[in-house]
Amino acid sequence: MNCVILDDEPAAIDVLKFHLSSIPFVILKKTFRDPLDALEYLQKHTVDLVFLDINMPKLSGISFPKFLQNPPLIIFTTAYSEYALESYELKAVDYLLKPIEFNRLLQAVMKAQQLLEKNSRITASSSETSPDSAEQTIFIKSGSEFHQLFIQNIKYIESDGNYVTFYTDKGSVLARYKISEVLEILPKEYFIRIHRSYIVALKHIETVKKHCVVIDSREIPISSNYREGFLAMIDELGKKRDHKI
Repeated sequence: MNCVILDDEPAAIDVLKFHLSSIPFVILKKTFRDPLDALEYLQKHTVDLVFLDINMPKLSGISFPKFLQNPPLIIFTTAYSEYALESYELKAVDYLLKPIEFNRLLQAVMKAQQLLEKNSRITASSSETSPDSAEQTIFIKSGSEFHQLFIQNIKYIESDGNYVTFYTDKGSVLARYKISEVLEILPKEYFIRIHRSYIVALKHIETVKKHCVVIDSREIPISSNYREGFLAMIDELGKKRDHKI
C-alpha cells in the first residue's frame, strides 16, 4: 500500500515515518509540508492513502481532497477533535488525534488495507468493444488468486452466506463475496437475480418453468420476490425478438 504524508509540522511527519517503518505492507512514497506541493504530486502520481493534517497554512486538510479528481483514501491527523464529524462526512478512513500512538495508527492502516482489498476483489476489465463482445471479462479473487472469467461463459452464480460460486462452461470458482457485490459488476442486460441466492445468465436459460429455470439440466428456483420482474424481462425479450422476425 503506497502512501504519502502531508503535515506542516516536521515533528509530526517524523512520528508517522517512524511508526510506518514498522508496518511491512506500507510504502511511504513522499512527505510534504506544503499542500500545494502535495497537490501537484498527487495529480501526477497515484497513491493508495494520504495521511492528512487538518490545520495547515494555504489550504486546510478538510478542503484538500476537493481539489483532487480521484482522491485516495484519507486518514486525517490532527491535534483537534472538533473536526471529527466533518472528516467522517468526507468518508475518511479514520481520524487520528495527536500525539499518535502506534497501536492506534496500525488500527487505521489495517482499516485502509481492508477497504483497498474489498475494492479490488472484483475488478471489471475495461473494454472499448460493445457489451456483447466475447472478450468482455471480469477478474474474481478466489483465495490468493485472481481468475479471469469471460462474461459470456458465466451461466449462473450461487450464493451461500458470504461466499458465491461462479458456474461457467469450464467449471466453477468459489470466492468470498456477497451476492450484492457481484450484481454491481455484472452487465444488467445479460444477468438477472431470480432468488436471494441465485443470479442467472439469460442466454444460458434452457427452460422457464413456473417456479424455476433450467440451466445445464439443473433447476434453479425463482422466488416470489423476484418472479414478477424476471417474467417481465423475459416477456420484453420475447417481444423484441418477435419484432426482428
